[in-house]
Amino acid sequence: MATPWLTFLSFLALSQSAHLGEHVIQMIQIHVLGLRGAQAQGLVGQLNIEWVHFIWNAWVLIAAVLLLTHFRANRWLALVVFFAGWHMLEHTVIMATYVATGVAGTPGLLGSGGALFGGLPLARPDLHFWYNLLETVPLLLAWRVQLART
Repeated sequence: MATPWLTFLSFLALSQSAHLGEHVIQMIQIHVLGLRGAQAQGLVGQLNIEWVHFIWNAWVLIAAVLLLTHFRANRWLALVVFFAGWHMLEHTVIMATYVATGVAGTPGLLGSGGALFGGLPLARPDLHFWYNLLETVPLLLAWRVQLART
């Protein structure tokens, strides 16, 4: 029988997987279909705004921290917290720029042209696809570990 904590972990794993799916669709739009800008925003493009990204990443980080306090022996969750924390820092910088300037879509810390040494040679959509992949894979492994322990 699933505990409330396992149910919470299941919800996080499934919702983050769906979020990653949205980024996969965006990568297909950009790199396979050659779409750009407003045409390459995934299936739910109207949600591709700074506030939604910021709130989503805050949710993932807070949920992962709460789950780690309960499933302390699950090292995969610690990795999720690490990557979600960095991703949240990235979105905090992006959100601060957005609030100060009104400019959306800035590179943040590590996107091409970013605040840390000019960033990596990755456009923001590509970088955030990798961030979400780096959060989702260990999250699914953490979920698998907890399911096996139940």
